[in-house]
Amino acid sequence: KALASLLDTIQSILSSSTTTPSSPQPLLSTLQTTQQTIVSILNSLNDKLWTDPTLGPMVSKLQEQIVLASASTPAEILVTSFVSYVVIASLLSIGKEPPPTRPYPLGRYDAASARAYFDRHLGDVIGRGLQIAFLSGGFGLSLLKDYLSDKLEENSETRAVELATLLTQLGPSFIKIGQSLSIRTDLLSPAYVRGLKTLQDQVPPFSTQEALQIIEEELGQPVSEIFSEIGSTPVAAASLGQVYRARLQSDGREVAIKVQRPNIMNQIALDMHFLRELAPWAKRTFNLNTDTVGTVDTWGLGFVDELDYISEAENGEYFTESIGNTPLAGVVFSPPIVEECTTGKILTTEWVIGERLDRSSNEDVTIICSIAMNSYLTMMLETGVLHCDPHPGNLLRTPEGKLCILDWGMVTRLDPDLQVTLIEHMAHLT
Repeated sequence: KALASLLDTIQSILSSSTTTPSSPQPLLSTLQTTQQTIVSILNSLNDKLWTDPTLGPMVSKLQEQIVLASASTPAEILVTSFVSYVVIASLLSIGKEPPPTRPYPLGRYDAASARAYFDRHLGDVIGRGLQIAFLSGGFGLSLLKDYLSDKLEENSETRAVELATLLTQLGPSFIKIGQSLSIRTDLLSPAYVRGLKTLQDQVPPFSTQEALQIIEEELGQPVSEIFSEIGSTPVAAASLGQVYRARLQSDGREVAIKVQRPNIMNQIALDMHFLRELAPWAKRTFNLNTDTVGTVDTWGLGFVDELDYISEAENGEYFTESIGNTPLAGVVFSPPIVEECTTGKILTTEWVIGERLDRSSNEDVTIICSIAMNSYLTMMLETGVLHCDPHPGNLLRTPEGKLCILDWGMVTRLDPDLQVTLIEHMAHLT
């Protein structure tokens, strides 16, 4: 009835208006049609509520206890309540910026925007929290059982494999955290390091059909017009995307196509928001002497930055260009970018033949490791853009004995003053 009354009022105003620059008849006709539709829906809903064996008695009792001046049917009670909520919410929002339609409107990590977005999507947050709790519960109980029976070390190999499986089930954000932890031998026992290493290159892929659809949407052409060949299955699957081996239609070059996982931005935004809201509680509960919120923000910045494949392409090109001006020129590089086949969600590079550095049995592996160490020191102290994802899956030894560094999505930029400070510190150490 409130909606019908509102439409009547608007209709009356438009009918009596003499200053409207154009005829209101089309709008009046639309309003009348809308009004008739609302009345029809109300009558239908009213009949269903009264005749429902469960809701009928409840609505009857509610109607006896609540005196409404203008609402006398169950449907009108419900609709009036909804309209009242909308009107009050609208009044309270006057003068405020409209809520974001996406967690990260600018495509960058933004905790404030994410909170404003998910405050209006609490169901997503609660659902994700329940999912995490449900999936993690069994693993937590197993650890508690090991602790009570003094078998933490004895069962560590089994629990490490279970943890890797759990992180995979929880999705890309948690896989990325597991990958980061897999190289932290200072924090985790050898058993857990070995278990989490499987996350470096054994992440379950999404369907090739979805990947091909994303490629066509991003590049604006059928796949067959761009590539003469493309693998039916990915050669590698990572936390944020997966890679296909293909050949360009234009010049026959063999390329690697990295395709971003569908809807990955919203998934990461939800997980980062959930973890950020949980961080203060974790700090208080476990008496952690660290900035837990700041840690989550740092993770979020890195994760979201990795989703911008154009920025990743620029990072890789900058490394190859800048390292070419150092003594390391010709021995270390990043895969050359195929710019015409690269977008925000598709990264295409020339195919690089090589083997993981940690799995190579060549005699020059120690030399390549030395090149890797010098490359990272050069990035940190000279070029100023540091590759921040140096797990073994991203370091390849080529047949020519060169080092190829993959995956330039996560980098950090060092201020020149910080570089000078680091150089002075190292000079004092030596």
